[in-house]
Amino acid sequence: MSLAMKPSTTILTVADEGRARTFYEGALGLPVRGKDPTGMTILGLDGSASLGLMVDANAVHSGHTALTFEVENLETAMADLEGHGVHFEDYDLPGLKTDEHHIWSQGGERASWFADPDGNILCLHQGGVIEYSM
Repeated sequence: MSLAMKPSTTILTVADEGRARTFYEGALGLPVRGKDPTGMTILGLDGSASLGLMVDANAVHSGHTALTFEVENLETAMADLEGHGVHFEDYDLPGLKTDEHHIWSQGGERASWFADPDGNILCLHQGGVIEYSM
């Protein structure tokens, strides 16, 4: 059996379901699909993928990018989200430095990061080709 074409769900922990749902549904525009049997809110992503918001009063984010969204035009997507109150982060780390517009560029890929109300790190990215070697 191959899992490559099976539906998948990314699960993020959130402390306040209402606040998180407002952010993901309102600011990011993800459609709410409903709740799973455990009561977790499920939001739609492209195709059969989904995002689950698992409520945990002690929610702690991972400290790394938890979810990325590929966009056709990074600046347009950023402007739209900024219009919904999303704040983009700046980084100055070895190998990862954003410019004055909160954008990191390398080769043909460009990206910008932001956090949800619980500190989960999300990313918009445009372009770039991922090459795999075995």
